Amino acid sequence: MKVTDMISTPLSVPLKWPSRNGFAIERANPVIVQLFTDEGLEGIGLAFTFNDQRVKSLKACIDDLKETVVGQDIFRWAEAWQKLWTDTRWMGHQGYPIYALSAIDTALWDLRAKAAGLPVARLLGGYRDEVPVYASHLLFRNWSIDELQKDAASLVKQGFRAMKMNMGHKPFQVELERLKAVREVVGDNIDIMVDVNWAWTVPQAIQMGRELEKYDVYWLEDPLASNDPADWALVTNALGLRVAGGETLSSKYDFRRGFENKALDVLMPDLQRVGGVTEWMKVAAIAEAWNLPVASHVFHEFSAHMVAAIPNGLIVEYMPWWEFLYKEPPLLKDGCIKISNKPGFGLELDPDIIKKHAMK
Repeated sequence: MKVTDMISTPLSVPLKWPSRNGFAIERANPVIVQLFTDEGLEGIGLAFTFNDQRVKSLKACIDDLKETVVGQDIFRWAEAWQKLWTDTRWMGHQGYPIYALSAIDTALWDLRAKAAGLPVARLLGGYRDEVPVYASHLLFRNWSIDELQKDAASLVKQGFRAMKMNMGHKPFQVELERLKAVREVVGDNIDIMVDVNWAWTVPQAIQMGRELEKYDVYWLEDPLASNDPADWALVTNALGLRVAGGETLSSKYDFRRGFENKALDVLMPDLQRVGGVTEWMKVAAIAEAWNLPVASHVFHEFSAHMVAAIPNGLIVEYMPWWEFLYKEPPLLKDGCIKISNKPGFGLELDPDIIKKHAMK
């Protein structure tokens, strides 16, 4: 079975919960990738940017790879990925070129699973049929303490057993007061993750990390402005709580330095930055050899399948920025996503919604 056509459609989606974690995010811009085969199947993937900025550049990177993927035998997955990797070499394997590769690779896995009549999670390994999630779409830096407590309590009522709040750019005592307020509302049996979005130095991360331990924080995510795994290791080795990261890394080659430095306790490969489903699974396999758990970063509608496929899958980040694009988004119940029995990722785009939000 071969790919016969590819269509990319950029969208502009207003966010229900705008984020201001050091940078304002008011709109999301998923670029939907649709692949079609000579046997009538359609596979979907996506890449995204924010705030209606540089969307044309992202679409151009995707469209430049059309000639690479059209004509590709969908079952020769290693060949397909290597062709995409080779054809993005001169653009570089960071940023939009890897985003484009990843979106196409994701759509190819949707096709393969549909052709096999299996969910992607089963095709990739089928370790389990349900994965825990943590709420990541609220509790931002610009929330007041009242808003933090209200939303945290609401998340518990919705069945979430884990949630993430953001820190950075506030005095440490203020940050701790905000954390204390959330812990008081949710109680001791709810996991709280803290994401710093690259705001602190090594000494600051160690200082604050020791304070966070007192509130039984589940993990400290991306604390450092530095992207050096040796610096991450200094923080990881100094703290008793987990340090998570890796969302900015591209391919197994970037992750290699993290493994060699024993830099992180929890790996968080990002589907569009790491190189799609193919490379995500390779990083997860290497992590298993290092006895490390893997959590996903955004893209829960796709990433839930990968986390469900592997024995070292830990948890899925739930960030419902564009769920309404699908006729039936993933089912969320009691803090978990149940993997659908539908072939592929189990997603069908709503054409009316796509048309409504398509960028001109």
